[in-house]
Amino acid sequence: MLEDPGTSTVLSGPPLERIPKPWGEELILSRTADSVVKALRIEPNQRLSLQFHRRKHETLMLLGGEAVLTCGSRMDDLRDTRLRAGDHEEIAAGVIHRLSAGTSGAEILEIASRLPDDEEDIVRLADDYGRVDVPERV
Repeated sequence: MLEDPGTSTVLSGPPLERIPKPWGEELILSRTADSVVKALRIEPNQRLSLQFHRRKHETLMLLGGEAVLTCGSRMDDLRDTRLRAGDHEEIAAGVIHRLSAGTSGAEILEIASRLPDDEEDIVRLADDYGRVDVPERV
């Protein structure tokens, strides 16, 4: 499904920005003063960081492929939810979460509140690619 990174089975039209990630890529579809809309393309059997955001709120929707969302309020309270196409989840600020793709990869629509310091808002607790932060709270 994600064999050609320039195409999508669900989304059409060019992104505003394409950002390579070690797990796949982010496609910025819309950016306003208040929100950012992204398509996340997660390569087969890859996953994002186990993370939380200090202030940012996200809505995640599985557009295609296979994905598992791990989330919880504390490290000892994490649970896995297998997403099906069309499923969406709200991730409030402070909630620990991670997306993992299945064997066919995953396409995720992410709608997030936009902050002036978006990259500094993320706290990575675990990461398959060596991008781990020292958490201020877990």
